[in-house]
Amino acid sequence: MIRATALVAGFVLMAAAALPPAALAQSRLQTMPGYDTYAAMEPRISGAVKLGAVYPTWAEDSKSFTYTLNGRLLRFDLRTKATKEVNASAPTVQRGSQGGPQGSAADALVLARGRGADANVVSPDGRWRAFSRDLNVWVKPEAGGEEIQVSGDGDAKARIRNGVGSYVYLEEFAVRSPVWWSPDSSKVAWQRYDESKVEDYFLPLAQTKQFSKVLTEAYPHPGKPNPIADLLVYDVKSKSVVKMDVREGEPFGDDVVGHYAWDASWTQDGTEILIKRADRRQKVYDLAACSPATGACHSVVRESRPKAWASGASPVFLKDGKRFIWTSERTDYRNFYLYDLSGKLIAPLTSHDYDVDQVLKIDERNGVMWYTARSGDNYLKMQLHRVNLDGTGDIRLTDPAFNHRVSVAPDGKTFVDVAQTHDIAPTSTLMSGDGRKLATIAQSDESDAKELGLKHAELISFTSVDGKTPLLGLLQFPSSFDPARRYPMLVSVYGGPNTSGASEVFQPASPLTEYGFLLLRLDARTASGKGRKILDSVYQQLGVAEMDDIAAGIRAVGDLPYVDTTRVGIFGTSYGGTTAATVLLRHPEVVQAAVSNSPVTDYRLYDSAYSERFLGLPQTDGAAYDRAAVLSYADRLRGELMIYFGTSDDNVHPKNSLQFIQALQKSGRSFEVQVGPDKGHTGVDQKRMMEFFIQKLVIDRGG
Repeated sequence: MIRATALVAGFVLMAAAALPPAALAQSRLQTMPGYDTYAAMEPRISGAVKLGAVYPTWAEDSKSFTYTLNGRLLRFDLRTKATKEVNASAPTVQRGSQGGPQGSAADALVLARGRGADANVVSPDGRWRAFSRDLNVWVKPEAGGEEIQVSGDGDAKARIRNGVGSYVYLEEFAVRSPVWWSPDSSKVAWQRYDESKVEDYFLPLAQTKQFSKVLTEAYPHPGKPNPIADLLVYDVKSKSVVKMDVREGEPFGDDVVGHYAWDASWTQDGTEILIKRADRRQKVYDLAACSPATGACHSVVRESRPKAWASGASPVFLKDGKRFIWTSERTDYRNFYLYDLSGKLIAPLTSHDYDVDQVLKIDERNGVMWYTARSGDNYLKMQLHRVNLDGTGDIRLTDPAFNHRVSVAPDGKTFVDVAQTHDIAPTSTLMSGDGRKLATIAQSDESDAKELGLKHAELISFTSVDGKTPLLGLLQFPSSFDPARRYPMLVSVYGGPNTSGASEVFQPASPLTEYGFLLLRLDARTASGKGRKILDSVYQQLGVAEMDDIAAGIRAVGDLPYVDTTRVGIFGTSYGGTTAATVLLRHPEVVQAAVSNSPVTDYRLYDSAYSERFLGLPQTDGAAYDRAAVLSYADRLRGELMIYFGTSDDNVHPKNSLQFIQALQKSGRSFEVQVGPDKGHTGVDQKRMMEFFIQKLVIDRGG
């Protein structure tokens, strides 16, 4: 892609953007300040730290585990505490893997960045295969025989899909192939999506070819009709179909629990099928159980958050298939609860004033559960806990000064702990079940990094613009860093709800700093792991709360003597592209240049489920959409801006960038555009980005 000069209300030529990158895009970069150092250091930075993090695969008897380290397959024996190399050709089995074979989807069925596919699922007894074809569900004997068409109304013209995901379910609810066999292989369930009222979006594809084509996508926008999701069950023996009443007799509408229905799963005994449900505004998150015989459904456990949005997680079942661990934020923090399928709360298992994370292992014989939680000395440091299944005896088993990734042995008597922080490289240790160190498995080697003069990242702290919420960020340095100098700074952002910019995972040096920049990443109140009260404060405040927090973080770091506050750039992709553009427009006092990749520029242009979850409906909450829209601030542009989009982006459609470009043109603003011909949800070439930042922040500002 060729570099575009600053255009007053202009647009870069599409033809130039389509030329080979090597020929045009970075031809100037090699002559720019910092490039020689980057070119010399970049290949040496990769691999300069040999990480001592291991991912163990435990033997069934818990007496050994295998892992890969520095390209070698090794086995650790717990009895001898000895490590031996394993024949790499020897077969290894990953415990806990599951799932049947998956088929490839036709081009027309691959939606939501490739997440949708035709179903192709073998029954648990291996006798049957269920698959989707031509938007209908079929079954056939694995040994050979006649195919049986289970559904008959799937049709592209009728806008009905059986066993194949609909866009918003693929993108926002992690649906892939919505077909599920019962445990005894006697029944198969699937989801049917009625898209007949959903507006189509026509996305041009193959525009660099002689003849282009169009992807027609049923893409629901905020406040517009959504697909109607239903759950059906086919009985292989009787060849009958029963429709589950996922809305319990209520008509499809915005307020009904069952407006969204997704992620079905059979109970262990096959007498019921579970499905998650929500209303359109997602104020309710519900786990329902349905009878495959009658179709009757009822709520098992329900979460409600009327002033924001409700969320939950999949149930983790105990061996009896009746009791399960449920994750809830009802106390304003994520905690675990033990329920049964009747909906009875058996026991609260945790009652922390910090968030729990994952259930790692349940030992029913001894009545204990291992889980991770954010109970370290900051909210980024995950810890291992053990608690009794009656909620007593909770104990933290790891050092709160470190972030921990843990793998518990099948017998629960030992675990492998990978401990690290942002500036301490990981060490892997074998620990006893009560948290005592038994053996060191692997340690990181930073000798090459030290020889190169690579610097550790620093954790920075600042306060949200609300005046009370503590937030964190990470600052990285070039190898030649001199605290007596002042450096330009780049800020890498995402900023979306339940994501983090800062991290307590070890941060290797970034090659981008070798151009002579500091590199900063920041959390906002949208960051995960700080409890729901803080996260709820951003409801209907997207585009304001997180942007103001990020600006506050930049301002706080700007107080450091070695930060040149007149040369700050910001970049990101997707939500990060929105953040980069918004911070530049709303806070030109802290940022002078931005690269905005594939941004959502008005949530009215994005999908319904995501936008409405955080902003409400545009018909009643239009002001929230206006606040969040980058388009609302186009006339405020004072700094340097580059916009990038892919012409085949089926997630954040090109109309987002095009409307932003149009608004900037109408405001008479100067900016640059880069286009990814036939590219999807992507970002501009990194070297082209650095060419832009070096030009705008270094060369144009006097070196």
